[in-house]
Amino acid sequence: FPARKQAANAFACPKMGRQQVDSLLLSKPQKGDTTKASWYAVEVFGQLFGSGNRKRSAGETSDVATAAIDLSVSPKSLDEALKRIEMDNARSYFLSGKVDVEAYAEDCIFADPFVSFSGRTRFVDNLANLGSFITNYDAKFLGYEVDQAGMKVQTKVMVKLELNLPWKPVLAWPWGVAYSIDPESFLITEHVESWDIEPLEGVKQIFRKPTVKISK
Repeated sequence: FPARKQAANAFACPKMGRQQVDSLLLSKPQKGDTTKASWYAVEVFGQLFGSGNRKRSAGETSDVATAAIDLSVSPKSLDEALKRIEMDNARSYFLSGKVDVEAYAEDCIFADPFVSFSGRTRFVDNLANLGSFITNYDAKFLGYEVDQAGMKVQTKVMVKLELNLPWKPVLAWPWGVAYSIDPESFLITEHVESWDIEPLEGVKQIFRKPTVKISK
């Protein structure tokens, strides 16, 4: 989701300067030109139209209580780092845009089936724009695993999300993230997404009418 040249020029506007557009092209996608252009278009869509209110889907809860954890500073222990990953997932950070910024290293590596890049600022910006671009969503947790050393976490979520486009496309597939935690700083240093769907098929869902519905 949050981690997206040809499309950029078509959608350029005062909200996005030339330097910002160029920055989108610095990372090296791993797929063909058509798929790459489609996914860059998604990121640009989010930057151009990332505003407005998103309707909560049925069953969405408020943020997990954070009284005992200060989210304005980095984690102080491995246990806290793991807890903060849980809390982020509880508030569906990848859809709501409400991410625990200080849990990530500034040079954290973010990757998805299309692209990888270093830098949490771009990731946070993409999440905020995507969250505004989503009009409705549903997320069902399928799995949460921590390795024996506690340095790696693997999650799996069944995601359905409706995009703010005239034909209201719904994207739906199992989505996972592998997190790597630095044992000294307790910061997340890698955030690697995986999709249980062919990447091109996932992109195609954006451009066709929905075949599934999101429960109200």
